[in-house]
Amino acid sequence: MSIPRTFCIIAIGLLPALSGAAEKGSSSQPAALKTFLEREGFGGSPLQRRFGNHLFATTIINGRRMALAIDTGCPFTLVDRASVRNLGLGVQETKAHVTGVTGLSERAGIANIATMRMGNCTFVNVPIGVADTADINRIGGTHLDGLFGAHEMAKFGMIVDCTRQMIYVNQKGSSAATTQKLAQFLGSKGFTRIPMHFNPQHHLEIEASVNGHRAGLIVDTGAGSTFLSTPVASASGVSTSSLNFMIGGATGGFLPAKVGRVQELTLGNLIVHNAEVTIGESRTGDAGLLGEEYLSWNFAIVDVGGMNLYLRPPDRR
Repeated sequence: MSIPRTFCIIAIGLLPALSGAAEKGSSSQPAALKTFLEREGFGGSPLQRRFGNHLFATTIINGRRMALAIDTGCPFTLVDRASVRNLGLGVQETKAHVTGVTGLSERAGIANIATMRMGNCTFVNVPIGVADTADINRIGGTHLDGLFGAHEMAKFGMIVDCTRQMIYVNQKGSSAATTQKLAQFLGSKGFTRIPMHFNPQHHLEIEASVNGHRAGLIVDTGAGSTFLSTPVASASGVSTSSLNFMIGGATGGFLPAKVGRVQELTLGNLIVHNAEVTIGESRTGDAGLLGEEYLSWNFAIVDVGGMNLYLRPPDRR
């Protein structure tokens, strides 16, 4: 999705550290990521997974209980127009547009949330994008009121644990020292570090290759499955099935798609053999999306503050 780059969070509220006194006094290496991050000053909020493979957080927005998808593939936080009306927020319309993977585009507005709370994490004065995201709920399950995007995650040094379904935030934001410590900690646990960067559309992207052909893939916790554009799949010799189906985007529209099989999908220095993917015409020009199924299967830790993706295949100990 592409939305304006002008949004930013003004401040973050008080975030209590979760680590106990005994842990603070200990110099031993913790066994769990949660304990490690708590010692580094992070607070955590549990995530849930609904049908469609969407991770979401129960969020208190201006005192009202809502649910936001945790979407590293969405550049900025975006809330559905109907939910914004229920909150009684004033919306300022803009000339900017929101465009999803299906190519459907609509006019976007902006609004401001006074307080947003996820577990122990509280944000204040949060500018948001406003658009119709009702199509994300067409598959049923828990109603999602919008998407919590990559800009806010980067600003507050957020870390997403896709498999154990947690999101962590540090009130001090990201730091080079913490990023280095995290890399060493996860490296000792068998994780492969894959650098991320923001592409020109402000999507989080990693360097990858499909059957030896280089391609930049967007790290997208909001995508239920991994997706390759038809031109990339064709140029890379990806085999496809005869099964045809339709896929849709959060902001509406549908695309015809097929199931494909990649002989060798390389993510940084990690190789996934015989990878099953979805193939379709990307209307945004992106090469593809690394979706939630491979992220969760490979114990993905998405360090948005440190701009690193960590993966550990299930057979690696």
